[in-house]
Amino acid sequence: MEYQYKVVAFEATVTTKDLREGRAGSKVSAQLEIALQEYAREGWEMQGQYQFSVTVKAGCVEKLLGTKDETIYIYQLVFKKPM
Repeated sequence: MEYQYKVVAFEATVTTKDLREGRAGSKVSAQLEIALQEYAREGWEMQGQYQFSVTVKAGCVEKLLGTKDETIYIYQLVFKKPM
């Protein structure tokens, strides 16, 4: 069976107050559940969450100022559904 795939960024948002009051985890969970439900309604099945490293290349002017390339990490949700 062939599948089509969808890869989407997942970035949850919480406040410092959420962190202080111990609600950050439940708020992230709720945001993830909403995203999963939206894609499930469209027939997408979640395959997993993956972390990718991304190299951010410094531009010419930035290099002249001594800025180096930087590595950041992003999180992606991967879904599939039959074609």
